Amino acid sequence: MATSARTAKSDKAVTIFSPEGRLYQVEYAFKAIEDENVTSVALKSGNCAVVATHKNTKKLTNANIVAETMRQVFSITRKIGCVMTGRVADSRCQVGKARNEASRFHYKYDYDIPVDVLCSRIGDFNQIATQHADMRPLACSMILIGMDEDLGPMVYKTDPSGSCCGYRACAAGAKKDKATAYLERKYKNNLSEQKTIQLAINCLARALGLYFEPIDIDVGIVSKANPKFRLLNDMEIAFYLNEIAERNLEKICDFSYFL
Repeated sequence: MATSARTAKSDKAVTIFSPEGRLYQVEYAFKAIEDENVTSVALKSGNCAVVATHKNTKKLTNANIVAETMRQVFSITRKIGCVMTGRVADSRCQVGKARNEASRFHYKYDYDIPVDVLCSRIGDFNQIATQHADMRPLACSMILIGMDEDLGPMVYKTDPSGSCCGYRACAAGAKKDKATAYLERKYKNNLSEQKTIQLAINCLARALGLYFEPIDIDVGIVSKANPKFRLLNDMEIAFYLNEIAERNLEKICDFSYFL
C-alpha cells in the first residue's frame, strides 16, 4: 500500500522519480507522441541528408481544414531543417525556440549555428522542463538535418527527455520500432541522393504498410551540391514514388519467373 501511494505521488509530478527510477510525466509525453499516429524517418548517406514524414490527414476532425497547412517539416535556418513528430502545437513552439536560438547564435558569433550545437540547446530546454513543477515536457520529437562544411551531412535527434544524439539513420513516432528495424537492415552509407530519398520513402511505406500518394508525405533534403534545406514538391515526390513502384514490380516479376 505504501509503495502504491509513493508511485501515485510520483505519477502526478514531473520532478519526482518513482520508486523504480522513472519519470512518469516524461513517459506520458512519449505516449502522447505515439498517439498522434505519425511516423517520421531521417538518414544521411553519401553527400546528403533526408527527412520524410507521413501526413496523417485522415485524423483531421474538420473537413474544412486545409491539410497542407498542418506542417511537420520546417526550415530552421537556410541550411538546417527539421521534421517534428508529435503534438502540432508543441512542435511549432519548439521550432520557434530553435529559430530563436539559431538567430541569437548567428548574431553573437557571426556564423550559422552547427546542427549538433542547435540540437544540444533544444535538448537542454527539454531537460529543464523535467526539473520544474510549473512546466511540462513538450509532446514532440525533433529530428534535425544539415550540411556541415567539415563533417558533411548530419542527423541529430532530441526528445522530451532532453537527450540529444547524432545518428546515421533514425525514426520517431507511432511506428518508430518498425522503421528503425527496416533502416538497420537496409541502410548503407554510400547511397546516391536519389537512392537515399527512395530509402526514406520506402522505410515509411514498409513501417506503415501503406501505398503513398504525393500528398501523403513530406520530404526534405540537404546535400553537398545544394546545402540549402528544401522540401520536395509533389512532382518530385511523384517521380520517386513511381521509381519505387517500378522497382518493386521488377522484383515481383523476377520472383515469379523462378516459380
